Amino acid sequence: MGMRGFFMVFIMLCTLLCYCKSDEQQVELLRDELLEIENQLVRLNKSSIKAIKTQHGDIYDCVDFYEQPAFDHPLLKNHKYDFGMRPSSHPYKMVRRYKPPKNVEQVSINNGLKGEKCPIGFVPIRRTTKEDLIRAKLFTKSYTSSINSPPTFHHALVYTSDPTKKYNGAGTTASYYTLYNVTGSQYTFGRMKLQNEHDIIQAGWGVNPSLYGDDQTRILIYFQAGQISCFNTLCPGFVLVYPQPMIEMTFNETLPGKLPTWEFDLNIYRDNITGNWWLQFGTDLAHVGYWPSSIFSGGLKDLATYVDWGGETYSPLGQIGPPMGSGLLLKQDTRYDAYCRALTTINEAHIQEDAKHTHISSIDIDFYLVKDWGFKSDFGHLMTYGGPGPR
Repeated sequence: MGMRGFFMVFIMLCTLLCYCKSDEQQVELLRDELLEIENQLVRLNKSSIKAIKTQHGDIYDCVDFYEQPAFDHPLLKNHKYDFGMRPSSHPYKMVRRYKPPKNVEQVSINNGLKGEKCPIGFVPIRRTTKEDLIRAKLFTKSYTSSINSPPTFHHALVYTSDPTKKYNGAGTTASYYTLYNVTGSQYTFGRMKLQNEHDIIQAGWGVNPSLYGDDQTRILIYFQAGQISCFNTLCPGFVLVYPQPMIEMTFNETLPGKLPTWEFDLNIYRDNITGNWWLQFGTDLAHVGYWPSSIFSGGLKDLATYVDWGGETYSPLGQIGPPMGSGLLLKQDTRYDAYCRALTTINEAHIQEDAKHTHISSIDIDFYLVKDWGFKSDFGHLMTYGGPGPR
């Protein structure tokens, strides 16, 4: 064998060794993550003292407040939080309060629970298996990398566009729909998002087989802070305080054109004293929990610089796209179109106001539409969105 052949063999061996080392590192990383998941399951099971079963069959375990996954976050290890925490300040509400339009019903946080709640000092975490936690971890990784990656990622949004503005929060009243033809790795969300640089907070509803293992329409939350991102309550970050199940709750079936139209109230706002970002949900705007300011190293450590409302979808390359909103192209009728109404922001003075200086954005107007109606009677600032998806 000549020198050329020797060098070719040498290069191939080096390449093979590099691949082997890389595989070992990946296996080790996976082993660490699996160990973390095993420890989390043990801790949750040990600290559960009561189970609450919903009308849709989901089971929520009442877990000791201090044993919830939120406190696995490295920046919350030496926390000074307690289950009785509530916001130390509130935004100044608008005098005008929008009532539900005709033929509209609002979801209550107690819907289907018959008043059941966790004892004092305990919070509800949806019961999950090892497979559920693995699925959630894998999806969160893929979601963070796929955001804003056309042609597989789509959105139809109304967003704030004034670069001089900062926001202490935002709110909306959003409709939702049952969408059964979302399969495999696809997902469809209807949500509100606040952002500053790479830090993100989202809340709303969605259908996501990869995350939940089913095609039910559920309440969801998400945050991204630096290198850490998380859906719902099964990983570190979001601190639950409300004693009744809400996060990941299944909505009752509702279809476009079938009255009443169902909707829910949603607010996210920044405590002016602590900087914590609080989530409010339902007709009573219950304080469900918060994202501590300490988990954000920049960005949302301060105020948000951007807010949007609307839908987003994802489908692997080569597949038909999932439906968004009600699954129909806009009919200019809120009985059929998914909507977010009463779009509000909370300004730097901590005053709630109607959303201003908004624009629309849709990646694929052939299959997903969005309309910004501006101020519209009892609806307040209204936007509609949705579509069947690429075929």
